[in-house]
Amino acid sequence: MSLFRAKTWWSTRVGTDEEFDTASLQVGFLETNADKANVVIGSLQGILRVLAPSGGDYTVEDLLVEQDLGEPILGLLLGRFVPAGEDLVGIAVLHPRKLAVYTLDASAGTPSLSLAYSHTFQTNSGSFTACNMTSGPFGGDPSRDHILVQSMDGRVACYEQDAHSFTRRLLNCLVPGPIVYVARTDSFVTATSTLCLESYRYQVLAGAQDDPSGPVDGGAADVPVASASSPGRRASVTQRKMVATDWSVCLGEQVIDIKIGKFTTPGATQVDVLAVGASCLFGVSESGDIKMQKKLDFDPAAMTLFDNPRGDTAHNMILTSFDDSMYIFRRQQMVWSAKLTSSPVAVFVADYEHRGMVTTLDDSGLLSVVYLGTDPAVSGAIVPEAKEIDYDDVDEEHRKLLGIIRASQSDARMEPRDKIIMRAQVPRVPEAPGALEDLDFHDHVLQKCVRQDNGMLQLTVKLFLAYTGSGSLSDVSVTLDVPECALVKEKAFSVSSLKGGTATPMIIDIVFYANAFVLPNSNEVSVQAMFLTGSGEPRASSCKFELPMFFSTRLIPPIKEPAFKFKLDTNKPPVMLATLFDDMVYVSGGEPEIENSSNYVLSFRYWVEDETQVPLNATILLSKNAGRYRVQSNYLPALWFVGNELCKRLKKYFEATGGSDFDMWYDEPHLPLQDFYNCIDEHFSARVRLNETKSLLNDCAQQFRTIEKRLLVRFKDRNAVPLQQLDVVMAETYHRLMGLADDVGNTQILLGTLSNNLSCVTSLVLILIKLKFKLDEESFRVLKAHLSPVVNDNEKVGWEEATDAAMTYLLRTVLAKKGGGEGGAVAALELQMPADTTKLKKHISIVADRLGKGAVLAGGEGGGGGGEEKGGE
Repeated sequence: MSLFRAKTWWSTRVGTDEEFDTASLQVGFLETNADKANVVIGSLQGILRVLAPSGGDYTVEDLLVEQDLGEPILGLLLGRFVPAGEDLVGIAVLHPRKLAVYTLDASAGTPSLSLAYSHTFQTNSGSFTACNMTSGPFGGDPSRDHILVQSMDGRVACYEQDAHSFTRRLLNCLVPGPIVYVARTDSFVTATSTLCLESYRYQVLAGAQDDPSGPVDGGAADVPVASASSPGRRASVTQRKMVATDWSVCLGEQVIDIKIGKFTTPGATQVDVLAVGASCLFGVSESGDIKMQKKLDFDPAAMTLFDNPRGDTAHNMILTSFDDSMYIFRRQQMVWSAKLTSSPVAVFVADYEHRGMVTTLDDSGLLSVVYLGTDPAVSGAIVPEAKEIDYDDVDEEHRKLLGIIRASQSDARMEPRDKIIMRAQVPRVPEAPGALEDLDFHDHVLQKCVRQDNGMLQLTVKLFLAYTGSGSLSDVSVTLDVPECALVKEKAFSVSSLKGGTATPMIIDIVFYANAFVLPNSNEVSVQAMFLTGSGEPRASSCKFELPMFFSTRLIPPIKEPAFKFKLDTNKPPVMLATLFDDMVYVSGGEPEIENSSNYVLSFRYWVEDETQVPLNATILLSKNAGRYRVQSNYLPALWFVGNELCKRLKKYFEATGGSDFDMWYDEPHLPLQDFYNCIDEHFSARVRLNETKSLLNDCAQQFRTIEKRLLVRFKDRNAVPLQQLDVVMAETYHRLMGLADDVGNTQILLGTLSNNLSCVTSLVLILIKLKFKLDEESFRVLKAHLSPVVNDNEKVGWEEATDAAMTYLLRTVLAKKGGGEGGAVAALELQMPADTTKLKKHISIVADRLGKGAVLAGGEGGGGGGEEKGGE
């Protein structure tokens, strides 16, 4: 924080308020024969002013020149720009389409501006709109200064005083940034839109070929560049000598300003390129090495360098901020700060009647000349009115504060009073199919819906929203997390108004449509509501509900399809299947074949078909003598949903009937890992095929673009040239390109189906591992987090490599053999697509083996106590 306020030596408001409301201002200094600095100011309204500050109050004599140039002024520079005399200082004024150099003529007694020369930016192929400029003795000529103008599209035009030298196009310049000239290396440094600093040698720019679209001095016609092999024809881009950077360094921030000086290493012959960014100050060497980076705790606005008054060869720096402060740095350390009356956008140090005065200019036109004083930045502390202290009130306030502190540190969370309560009402019976004309889905979504009786299988869930606070809420955002087996028209919507208090809850109908292409891997729907309270505090509320089983399956007469099966044993007497699945039996409508056998066998049919358009089924068989249940199907992924429903309903039934000691286990000698591995291989093969097809598509697209370019060259040629069957090659390439695009789309659809199947099989294997090895809930949560049933494949990371890394982590930590674990931090693994799934399957087998030998995933000391020696590799 600034403790002192800078003292004003002289100030004035330049121009009118209307002129400087939106103006971009530039400040320069003109040294006169009286050894006093003059201030030159230009505005976007085209007004150029030259002032001579004299101290005290502003007088009319302080304004030397005020002239309307008729065009916006983008920048000002002072230097030896006039060819008539080496010691004559010229004022370079940059307009959007013109560069003009003026001199200050005081021979007639009254100072006035005289135009020395000007350059107009004109091209044949388009306009050259200027952005900024820099000057210096380009090429090492110490007797005169040249000017380099940068355009809005990344071109630079060099002017050797009254003559145009060359025009070049810089690399990687989408948006122009600050640009400066480094006299020691005879190079230019500029900031690019890629958040980098780039350096260009003057000799390299001068030796490169002219940019055909660059500006031509004086409005002359743009002359095409001719090649030696084809006189009279324009040279192609590949025939011109391209511009190359000397060095480039990435700063990672947008650069506000760049200055050149000695700052980091006093006494050295090298200079530093100082760049101030949005939050950091960078010091870069002449060769492009970052020598210094300093984090700033304020928002910088302007920067300048000035000589050290102690005679040191290093420069000092002034940074101004948008909090009306000025900071002085010496050798990377802040040595002083002062408060200003406004936030300067330009700052300079010059000598007037006194040495080292600081000149500042803000965006409203306030021009000030200040010096660093020691007046406090704020007024002294205000002494409150003296009154007698009431110790009883102090004790009472202390007790209240202690109560608030204890309440905030309590372990029990206090629910807010103003919250949204959500409740879902799910129908127990199916609805009549929805009419097709009532749906506004796209065609590709309609194809996924289950068609039934000339309509769509649908389910309407009523969502009740009630606000417990007073008043009402506006713009409540509601989002739905829907499983893949269900479709909705909108997964996010907004409630414009929700009344609170005792008002009737709002009812929102959410219509779900059954997906005919995806096996259900979950039937849980999550609803989140986000809102802002009356005080502006963000809040969120959520609720979950499950879609009924008849939304995804229906009962059919018993069938025998024991291709895949698993058995579950319980310690309780058998429960009739018609009792467990009473809702499904009721929905079936009393079909005789189902009613007669529903106690010991139930067959479920999904709305989904396999690749050969065969319906997918799952059957539950109940033993008549013991509490043993068998789930079987002709399709392995179809076992999960029905088997999971059986487990949930058994647990719920015995909890409701008082069976607190209910237990269930999987007593088969082996887990169905081989079938699980086959599913993994199918999914991985689809990923490999998709990558190969995308690579072929990319190569074919590159070939197609190459043929297009060659045909364009032939068509643009003035003399007719035979196509040499290029049109035939282009047509064949196009047909192959479209075929590969179709293959990519079909493979992506296949990969989506296999991903869903893998998710179902992974969930099935997880629940069987839990039941076989008697895992508690915390251990099962850890296992599920590492062997995740959520299959999300993208171009960078797939399920196989992520799961393999997770299994490796388990084997190196909690499942490591006693004495063989790594103990501390585990090195991060690089996730990349493997060549095959052998390593993944091996690691899953070792994890299952160590769990079977009593390893603990959570709440124990770990240690598998068995398995292969290299299982954790």
